[in-house]
Amino acid sequence: MTAASSQHGFPIGSVGTEELRRRLGPMIDAAVGAVAERGVRLVLHGDMAGLRDRHRADPALAADRPLPSQLDVDYCDLPPARAFWIEGLDGSGRLALTHAARRFDWTNTDLEAEGRASRIFYDRPERDGRPGEDLTLERPMPVRVAGRVAYVGGLWIRSDLRGRGLGRIMPRVGRAWSYLRWRPEFLFSHVVDRLLDAGMQEVYGYPHRHAGLQFRNRYGGRFAVSWVWMSGQEMLADSDRFLASFQSARPRR
Repeated sequence: MTAASSQHGFPIGSVGTEELRRRLGPMIDAAVGAVAERGVRLVLHGDMAGLRDRHRADPALAADRPLPSQLDVDYCDLPPARAFWIEGLDGSGRLALTHAARRFDWTNTDLEAEGRASRIFYDRPERDGRPGEDLTLERPMPVRVAGRVAYVGGLWIRSDLRGRGLGRIMPRVGRAWSYLRWRPEFLFSHVVDRLLDAGMQEVYGYPHRHAGLQFRNRYGGRFAVSWVWMSGQEMLADSDRFLASFQSARPRR
């Protein structure tokens, strides 16, 4: 196995620079292999309609993890060049997890402005946004998250597979693949505060958190959420550390 080609189905040799493939390829291989040790095979998809169709076909998934509008092709233009999703299947072919990412190009704007305007969630919020749906911030962002930015989220793990380290591994896989493809200056996600307060920020690996967001979504729920983010250089450093200490993410006995 070389850093330029994955033994687990991620076409590492087709994306990024040689330097990045050498740096991130071993971590992706190790992470995807560790997921396989847990009985889950990962499949990479470029057609985001497949993620939407998965949610429509699986009532349990739709109820447990409603599809975020920013990852839904019914609300956003998500061609393969700007988005991907990862499907995890168990040994019987049953859906085990989903994860996804998309790229934003914010040369003349930033995360705070796009969030307030709901353009994070919809390409055309004036048409597709629902009455009462909004995002409010208690305080301004401390940094300007702008330029090439990757949203990495939509993580869902089937309930019987939780507690096995997948929540620590999958965000690294999603961020590394995003960086190989798009080389973003920042990567971010939004997470409900109750998970972050319970320690999931460390699990997910994001060094920065901006709390004080109130989100009312298209499904009628109201949540206290935070943005978590990192720079591209911080993502690379986290990937290096994760590979170096990978044994800590092995399955529990």
